[in-house]
Amino acid sequence: MSIIKERSEVLKIVLIGESGVGKTCLISQFVDKMFQDEIQSTIGGTFSTKTIKCSNGLTLQLEIWDTAGQERYRSVTKMFYKDASVALLVYDITNKNSFLELQRYWAEQVFESSPKNIIIAIIANKSDLYEFEQVEEGEAREYANSIHALFAATSAKNNSGIDNLFIEIAKKYSKAKNATILVEKDDYDEYKKIRKESVKITKADTQSKVKNRRCC
Repeated sequence: MSIIKERSEVLKIVLIGESGVGKTCLISQFVDKMFQDEIQSTIGGTFSTKTIKCSNGLTLQLEIWDTAGQERYRSVTKMFYKDASVALLVYDITNKNSFLELQRYWAEQVFESSPKNIIIAIIANKSDLYEFEQVEEGEAREYANSIHALFAATSAKNNSGIDNLFIEIAKKYSKAKNATILVEKDDYDEYKKIRKESVKITKADTQSKVKNRRCC
């Protein structure tokens, strides 16, 4: 019987897309199992953490970055995904323009500024509002296939598809057959030891923010 060697890595994941598509809500639901209908708009970039255990013995400390979608922050946002291992390109299924901007701007920026082996996923968010859909899922899946990206439909409000999204990303990155999200809350002090060589930045739940419209 072969012995699985235990090891740990930090996996940087960045969420990218227009303001209001629900990036912050997705992270909040995944990390804290919490949804807020009225949230604040992210300034610059903030991060949260979560741990996934892969069946091949690899423990992934997810460093999940939430980036600002407003146009005035676009030059700042680039610095967050140029060294990322995973880019989640998020659009709002009820907002056609958010999907068009994802193709016209955000995807191009990832291709230009990120590592060549970056894992990309197209995220159709707010799937609970399917009756107001402006972007058909088939169209988005076709686009994802054309750029060799994963595709997922999610809802932060209903907590639909989110856990499975991060599990599939962990499996793809680690080449493991299975992966499990650890239930216990990450110890931030221990996490800082792993990232001691990284640039210092404020934790997501203490980052200064400004008020914005609803998010799911």
